[in-house]
Parts: sequence; structure tokens; C-alpha cells
Amino acid sequence: MTHVFDKFGQSKKFEKLIAKPGGEGSVYVLEDKPGTLVKIYHSEKLNANRYEYRQKIDTMVSIKKEFENIDVCWPLISVYNASGQWIGYAMKQGFGSPMRYLAHGVAYKKHFPNLNRVLLLQFLLSFLKNIEILHSKNVFIGDYNLLNFLCNKNNNKVTMIDCDSYQVTINGKYFPCPVGSPDLTPIEHHNKNFKQVVRTVASENFSLAIILFECFMLGRHPYDIVGGDDPVTNLRQGNFPYGKDNKEIPQGPWYNIWSHIPYRIKSLFIQNFTEGVTDPNKRPGVHMWYQEISTYLNEMNKGWHNKEIISMQPKSNDYRGI
Repeated sequence: MTHVFDKFGQSKKFEKLIAKPGGEGSVYVLEDKPGTLVKIYHSEKLNANRYEYRQKIDTMVSIKKEFENIDVCWPLISVYNASGQWIGYAMKQGFGSPMRYLAHGVAYKKHFPNLNRVLLLQFLLSFLKNIEILHSKNVFIGDYNLLNFLCNKNNNKVTMIDCDSYQVTINGKYFPCPVGSPDLTPIEHHNKNFKQVVRTVASENFSLAIILFECFMLGRHPYDIVGGDDPVTNLRQGNFPYGKDNKEIPQGPWYNIWSHIPYRIKSLFIQNFTEGVTDPNKRPGVHMWYQEISTYLNEMNKGWHNKEIISMQPKSNDYRGI
């Protein structure tokens, strides 16, 4: 296939293939529309789920104007093959490197060579602002996959991609997020088919905190204990090592990084990953994270905090800024 068609039968030619995301389909750049991508679902997916896919995408397209000024690659139009069969959708192109490389102790050196704490916080604030807007429109990420958040070094903003998996409720029509990962999911949704799970603000807050922690800690999962159980087991038990008088924190750079994070932010992580495991009301919300990270950035710009992405030494008890 080299062309797709809109609902009026107008054809558009592919320029190149750029991705095969999630096994669902392939993503192409359009030849005469730079900045526009088309996702074509694989034939086996369409044979099994064409009606469900189309119903969700068409419904999302119906409110696309609400997302014009947000850094999110929302579906713009449905596309068809030469026979008039629905096969996918078009969206704007996102630019940047996946957040997976930002939250990685080695990969950040290649993809974000000038990374420091100031740039990291700017990315996180952009990310939080996107999520806050999406939640205000009753849209939930569901699958918090670090590969689906692109960090653009040119403007320090984050763009959300692969939005067709989001949980949305539009004009009374509900569409679930059918995918997820247990190590990024609160326990109330474990051992369930993700197609049957209804995400809430509280469940999103738990997953969001994990993403923020991994970014602060360069890829370490909050429940990833050296010599202990796997992250999912620790998650279910609320076994968060960073909230236990620093006795179980992995030594070396991880200990140093944690020591330099302001107490207000550390306390939010501790609350979310201990009490918040079983009590959704104890999970900090998006706005609270935005406020505290904004304060952290403001204080850092005043010289009150270390800007290094990895500090060579832990924060001393008498440290009060530079």
C-alpha cells in the first residue's frame, strides 16, 4: 500500500515508514503533508476489531478541536483504502526522544547530552500540564508507557503519542484503555483484563507518580529493590525502600540523587508508594505535583539546589543552596 484516502476519496501518498508501534499497526509520514502521520492498523487487527477501532477513532475525531493547542497527537481524520474500507487515522507528528531515554542512567547521555535538573523539571512540568488538561476532558492515559511521551530538546516540551489507546468518555460513549503493565498499575486494577478496567483520577495518580519517580531517579523503579522481590510483588506489598529511614536505598548514585530531592517532593513519593498503595485518597494529584515541581524549579534557579543530573556526593545536612 502506497496511498490512503479520506472520506471524500481524496488520496494521499506515503513518504516513508517510521514506526511499527505496539504490534497494532504501522505509522507513515505523508508525502505532501509534512508534520502529519498516518497509522494503518495491521490486517489481522482490523479483521478482529475493525468496528471497535473505527467507532473509537471516529468519536475521538469528533472532538479534535478541543486538543488543537495541546501537545498531544490526537486523531484528526479517519483514513480508508482504495476499496473504501476503514483502515486507520491521521494525526499530527510528534517530535523528540522518548521519555524512556530521559529516565535511563545511560541512554540520557546520548539522547540528552546536556541534561541537568533544570531541563528535567521543565520536561516534567510540560508533561504534567498535558495530563492535567486531558483529565479535565475526562481522558485518561491508562497505559503509562515511557515510549509514548516524546521530549523535545528544542523547546523542553513533552508531546503525547499513541493516543488511540487512551480511555475516553465522549458524549456518553465510553471506550476503555485495553493495554497496560502491572508494574505501572495500582493494585486495584491488578489481575484484571485491562479492557474491563475503568481508570479513575486516583488510579492515574498512582501510575503518574511511578513515571515521575523514574524520571527523577534516572530509570529506577520505585519498587525495584536490590536483592529483594520483583517490582510487582513489592508494589502489591507497598514495599518502598526509599521511605524507610534511607536504610534500603541502593547505594551510590541513586542514594545521592534521592538525597538532593527536596523533602516536600520526597514526602509525596513516600506517601504515594506506602499509604497510597491501598488508600487511593493518599495519592498526590497532578496539580500538587505541578506546584511542588514548580517550586523546586524556582528554588533551583535561585541557586538553592544542585543542578547536576547525578550528584557525586549526597546532600550534606548543612547544605542550604549555592
